[in-house]
Amino acid sequence: MSELYKEAAALLHKLEQRQGGLKSLAYADSTVHKRSSFALVCETLRYKPLLRELLAAVPECYKALKTPKNAKEPPALVFVALYDLLLGRQKIQGGGYVKKALMQHQTSFRAALARLKIKRKVASNEALLPPENRQQHLALPRYVRINTLLASPEEAKAFASEYDAKQDRDVRDLLVLPSGTELHEHEMVKSGKLVLQDKASCFPAYVLHGEHAEAQDNQGDVIDACAAPGNKTSHLAMLLQQQDGDGEDATCPKRRVFAFDRSPKRLDLLKRRMTLAGAATRVQVELQSFLDVPVDDDMYRNVRSILLDPSCSGSGMTNRLDHLLDIASSHDTVLEPDHGAEYEEDTAKRLQSLADFQLQALRKAFSFPQVKRVVYSTCSIFQKEDEEVVAAALESEENSGVTRPFVLKPALTSWPRRGLQVAGLTAEQAQALVRANGLEDSTNGFFVKNARLCLPRRRKNARGGSARNGKRTTRQDRQANKMKKNTTAQ
Repeated sequence: MSELYKEAAALLHKLEQRQGGLKSLAYADSTVHKRSSFALVCETLRYKPLLRELLAAVPECYKALKTPKNAKEPPALVFVALYDLLLGRQKIQGGGYVKKALMQHQTSFRAALARLKIKRKVASNEALLPPENRQQHLALPRYVRINTLLASPEEAKAFASEYDAKQDRDVRDLLVLPSGTELHEHEMVKSGKLVLQDKASCFPAYVLHGEHAEAQDNQGDVIDACAAPGNKTSHLAMLLQQQDGDGEDATCPKRRVFAFDRSPKRLDLLKRRMTLAGAATRVQVELQSFLDVPVDDDMYRNVRSILLDPSCSGSGMTNRLDHLLDIASSHDTVLEPDHGAEYEEDTAKRLQSLADFQLQALRKAFSFPQVKRVVYSTCSIFQKEDEEVVAAALESEENSGVTRPFVLKPALTSWPRRGLQVAGLTAEQAQALVRANGLEDSTNGFFVKNARLCLPRRRKNARGGSARNGKRTTRQDRQANKMKKNTTAQ
């Protein structure tokens, strides 16, 4: 098997094990074929749901390529080679047992691919993919966020001059460069002084704590509810530092960001990115699902704002590496060979499952007794994940017994594209929401909601704590309860 395939397969395996982002892995010093490996892994990921389906349609080959070590599915090398055989160069480079097995069943694979197109009434391979995996062929500008935690004004000015970069008109500290500008190997990127981050991805933190946030909103600690991989988290940390000023002790910042993720591997990536960005002293990373965070824990008594950017379909992304990985890593994609008749139903179920989680997380954010502002965002263009989730959450607030519920506050008022009016949202509420469209806004598709509490919250049965007993839970209480549970289990 060719060295390119082996390198791409190794990258794909590390990526699926959440050992790092694809760009950082592909452009590491140890990677020889950087651009070729990056492109091959991207396309293999994009087509992996289809490749897994084709493997299942040829069970003899599927079984032969699985090993005891890879009991769930064949190794990454199989997917890389099969992509090139059926969807890429139409051949497999090099030799080896993987090539031998795939070439032996080449006719069966091509027949299975043809049957799928007939069954789903499509003409192209691209049309066989889930909608969020299809290529939109948009040449977006290269956006670069200046990380003022590390970069000096002089360094930022020198970089902008070197690349003739323009200041973005909507987001402070964001530079705009021509599409395709290659910066992964730039020293300021590798040192964390510059962050390669799409413009729309900067919106949530900027709405929550940017220059247009009102003075009374720029108080207290912040929760980043679904933090990994961490670009929004480091952006939050940077904005807090700008607000608190240079006079604070860098080793003991005035305000903190509590960043949650339930995956150990994603959390490790988050920690590495915070260290690289110079944000580690301000960001407290927690291995925990946001849904399980106790809202009355004394640790979070100073939290006044929450950024919630939960898992979503990624349907608005033109460069969807994280979302492609989530889709490709799901083994539910293949049930039986030729299950195309169930395709639309499966897609609808997945979207509903995502929307259910998003609503649950938004309700959780609203339940923190001291929180005054919540920003909810997705990189989805689907109403089900955007306006419909917001409408359902606001309805829950109205019916929750809270005397002063959260209300929508317009975000990015100069931005032209606003939310859609759906059942449960008035025209005025829809205008408070923000949408970004990749075709017209020179950025990825995105959705942002800004909810604000103008006065202290009150529930009918409690003050300043949980409605259950009105008593706060300290870290010591949680540790004691955990020890008690462990003792009981023994």
